[in-house]
Amino acid sequence: MTVSKRSVVMPAAAALVCALTAFAAVAAQDDEEAMESMAPMESMAPMESMAPGLHVVGAWTRESMVDLAAGAFMVIHNNTDFDDALVGASSPAAGVVEIHQTTTAEDGTMGMAPVEEIPVPAHGDAILEPGGYHVMLIDLAQPLEVGTEIELTLQFANAEPQTVTVPVQAMGPMDAAGDMDQEMDDMQQSMDDSMDEDEDEDES
Repeated sequence: MTVSKRSVVMPAAAALVCALTAFAAVAAQDDEEAMESMAPMESMAPMESMAPGLHVVGAWTRESMVDLAAGAFMVIHNNTDFDDALVGASSPAAGVVEIHQTTTAEDGTMGMAPVEEIPVPAHGDAILEPGGYHVMLIDLAQPLEVGTEIELTLQFANAEPQTVTVPVQAMGPMDAAGDMDQEMDDMQQSMDDSMDEDEDEDES
């Protein structure tokens, strides 16, 4: 009997959905805890005194609850006269790295999905933080432990790529409220569509 590709891949897909859902729940923690995580930025010099270019400050990530996924956060300051955008990222710490955005509907339901880019306006900031834009690390090579660091290379629409060191911080309190069923369905559908495309290519 031939085992279909779908039946082999679905358990891994389901595990990934659970991991991303867990991350989205963590991203719902309150603003006070998120600001405490970025407190070291307060001691930095005013950003406009920096040299022209894109500057990544306050980068951090959380210890991973599971081996499959984690998020990275930072501020990207654009000290130039031209708009730019974060369009991708990569890391030896993860098999897949995507840029995501977490949103909250009027009924309190949270959703998280990939985006094509994160704008970095001229003489402005792109803020990557819990509950908003972030870099998603998927299929981690190993669990992220407090006190360690990972490397993350950021790709921009115009500026040269930058590789930054991202320290791993302790997990904060989680807000478990919110129904993530729709988000799980959306992720599952996206995975199904991707697998269908692979099967169509194999058949052709």
